[in-house]
Amino acid sequence: MHTRRNFLKGVGAAAASVGLGAVFGCARLNPGLLFGGKWQKDLPQPSGAWDPVFGPPIQWFTRYGGPGDFQGHIRGGAAPGVDYDVPVATPLVPSMMSYLIQINQDRKGSRFVLMNSVFYPPFQVSYGHLGEMIVDERFRVGGDISRFLGKRIRILGRGEIIALSGNSGLGPREYGGIQPPHLHLSAFWDDGNYPYQNLDPEKLGPEGGRPIFWDGRVFMDAEPKKRLSLLNQTLQYLESEMAEWVEGEGLEEFKGNLREYSLPMGRLKDEDFLESKHFQDLKTYLKKTILEQKKFIPGSGPYSLMLKILSYSTDPSQKVILTLPFIAPGLETVYRKTVYEEGQFLTILPPQNPRGLEEKEEIR
Repeated sequence: MHTRRNFLKGVGAAAASVGLGAVFGCARLNPGLLFGGKWQKDLPQPSGAWDPVFGPPIQWFTRYGGPGDFQGHIRGGAAPGVDYDVPVATPLVPSMMSYLIQINQDRKGSRFVLMNSVFYPPFQVSYGHLGEMIVDERFRVGGDISRFLGKRIRILGRGEIIALSGNSGLGPREYGGIQPPHLHLSAFWDDGNYPYQNLDPEKLGPEGGRPIFWDGRVFMDAEPKKRLSLLNQTLQYLESEMAEWVEGEGLEEFKGNLREYSLPMGRLKDEDFLESKHFQDLKTYLKKTILEQKKFIPGSGPYSLMLKILSYSTDPSQKVILTLPFIAPGLETVYRKTVYEEGQFLTILPPQNPRGLEEKEEIR
């Protein structure tokens, strides 16, 4: 039985040797523990420095001539994706509401999982170089999703720990094949035609920007045609939402500025919201205050509001909005722990949109 206690016990000797802080990606591991004393001075070392909004830095590689971002992978001839600089045993969560379609190991020994979007199955993400797997075959949906229509399958939510990062697989030749610890995140659009399209994960976050931390509360998996309705609801109930915020430094000034931008929008028709100057000013203010200045971090009311407004105003052509595959520091208790502790099986029905799926039951 996978309980919270057993999960923590199963993290492994590496995490235990440095304390449970490493489980949540905040502590640095002794390099000798990771590679049996074979650490080389030119290997990239886990920085341990996480941005409060954008998470861990992108790992630097000589073969890429810089960071291991999407363009770096293309320059280096590697599988396109992003390499996040995280230590072994960092808990990983889905970047979108997903169903699991593959748990496997590539020819170089890298353990990976492959997940499809619930609403847009051609959209896929994979996590590579994993350590311990938390999900198993009980969660996997194999083959054509149409075979499962009307049946109960397990959906993986953004708040559930599904695996732990690691350093499985062979590393670059310039490091003697030793694999530095990191998480490789890839995104694809695979509609059955060959070849599939590789996508840059750094352009699939809210409003087409970099993925940021999920806060454990905001619903971000609405179909694009329903985002405008959620945006209107958010603005309509702005005052009641702000009333629930815990008081803090600079909060009253922040609330006042929100009112200044939002009040004129009350006279606009629904279809005018996205293009209005007042709404554009509101988004600019939120991005400057939270994404750039980082005055409010994940878990705060202002951060949740920013996440809603940027997500619900994302261009409908962006079918899926990705969040970081990591838990924001300080929000460990907000998330749903491992997939075995909570969650339910959902019934999926034949969609009206041939590329979409419809939920039968509410996700809790």
